[in-house]
Amino acid sequence: MTKDFDRRQFLAGSAGALSMSLIPPSLWTAAAKDTLPAAPVARIEVVRDTYFGETLSDPYRWMENSKDPDWLPFLKGQNDHTRAVIDALPGRAALLKRIEQLSGESVATSRVQRAGGMTFIQQRPLGADNFKLFVRQGTGGPDRVLVDPIAMSSSKSHVSLDWWHASPDGKYVVYGLSKDGSEDSLLHILTVADGKDLPETIPNTEGANPHWLDDASGFFYTQLTGAVATPERYLDAQARFHKLGTDPKSDPILMKRGLVAGVDYDKIQVPTIVTSRGSRYAILQLADVRPEGRFFVAPLADAITGKAKWMSFAGFEDEVTDLELDGNDLYLLVNKGSPRGRIVKTSAAAPSIAGGTRHRGGAAERAGHGEYRAGARRPVS
Repeated sequence: MTKDFDRRQFLAGSAGALSMSLIPPSLWTAAAKDTLPAAPVARIEVVRDTYFGETLSDPYRWMENSKDPDWLPFLKGQNDHTRAVIDALPGRAALLKRIEQLSGESVATSRVQRAGGMTFIQQRPLGADNFKLFVRQGTGGPDRVLVDPIAMSSSKSHVSLDWWHASPDGKYVVYGLSKDGSEDSLLHILTVADGKDLPETIPNTEGANPHWLDDASGFFYTQLTGAVATPERYLDAQARFHKLGTDPKSDPILMKRGLVAGVDYDKIQVPTIVTSRGSRYAILQLADVRPEGRFFVAPLADAITGKAKWMSFAGFEDEVTDLELDGNDLYLLVNKGSPRGRIVKTSAAAPSIAGGTRHRGGAAERAGHGEYRAGARRPVS
């Protein structure tokens, strides 16, 4: 069987030709029609692939090669055509100005954390186009900037604050920065008192998801191992531990595929070690694209030294989608057998979904909201 996939109408000016067809003719002026640059037409170069006896034809495979001499001119032609179509709309300039006013005149707060008597706030200030990290003493003190990606950016390079987490005592913040929308985070650690970075940085930490020890002496984090801009980028990630003031290159690898007997998993699954203030236990989560995860538990002291004997207490088949560790108690959001979800409380020392205490009929369920929320922090962000 052969199937031809013809995207010619889309590629012959998708943003332009289709835009014209969606705009009422009454909005077009004769001048606009006369000055509109023609939509570029992509060349056709059919490539055929056969999968399980079915042949697919792709006339535009050449576009996957960014160095093809026709690719950049085609993109620029599409952009010129689209720009002309949009710019010719009556009232567009006034509408754009009003949107810019409304966007720049609102303050957006995306995350807040309390630690060590201080409040840490990730916020986009009035008129700014990027988020900053602020700290204030208590809840009503003046804000002080800790991380300002805007000041780090230039006219040719854009810096973003990807993630951050303050230590339990509020003395340190571990955070990730990336350039030009890459999300390829470089991990930094700053001292809150003076806002200065410690010497060590850690690369390949897009999904670091750090978890501090109670004494703020170090933290667990997840590190990618695949090369940037390759299909293997997110495969075979590893969980490590960093002690403040040490060389990150010597950070012990606590979990990676094939490292620990009895903890077997696919290369797509990402290991994360989760801690909770005041708990003697650590949780190992293995996650992939599914909302469910696999969970293991071990004494925190053993996890730090790499001697943990991880005990499994939930697999993907158990449909645990969230978890909260509170001292020696584990709270699990379980969906297996409960389409609307249920909360199970069990012991971190010997967790059991079947033997745990089920909590049903809470306010959320009585109000008909559909499911529970097991805490504010997910094991994997």
